[in-house]
Amino acid sequence: MSDIALYLDQDNELRFNVAIEGSKPGSPKYRLVFEGRNFNYTFSGKQTAPGEVAFVIPTMKNLMKEGNYHAELEVMIDDRYFTPLTFDATFEESVKVTAEAVTRSVAKKPAVSASIVTSRPATAKPVLENAVPQHAAQPAQRKLESDVDYIGEVDGKRVSVDDLRALLRSRR
Repeated sequence: MSDIALYLDQDNELRFNVAIEGSKPGSPKYRLVFEGRNFNYTFSGKQTAPGEVAFVIPTMKNLMKEGNYHAELEVMIDDRYFTPLTFDATFEESVKVTAEAVTRSVAKKPAVSASIVTSRPATAKPVLENAVPQHAAQPAQRKLESDVDYIGEVDGKRVSVDDLRALLRSRR
């Protein structure tokens, strides 16, 4: 017999035609056995019609993994044991849903900068107090763009928050 496909996440019903011949047929008992590496699951069958046996296999999702399992139909009559049918059963999920986390880098926060706008004539250059020319600064004293105090540049000179405050105080 070829493989039989069964669902792990649903109840399954299997029906078999079984013929018992002999001069003294007793009362038969039917079992269906699924064999795994370290386990066996056995289900009792019921005769539904003359010569027909039905087995109901409940949901096995939490008991077995997907895959192929050896199966046997066993018939016991009085003190005798018969295995009239062996086959492979393939258990699988009827619907499978998988999810995967997607990671995305967080966008950098927008940077804010400000510059001084004056109403002076175009010929006059703004004067900044405490402005340090970029070429004359010592490495330990230079303010970097990543510093919180840095605002921008005016005429090639770096402008800090302190420079802006000093300029505003001088205009009062």
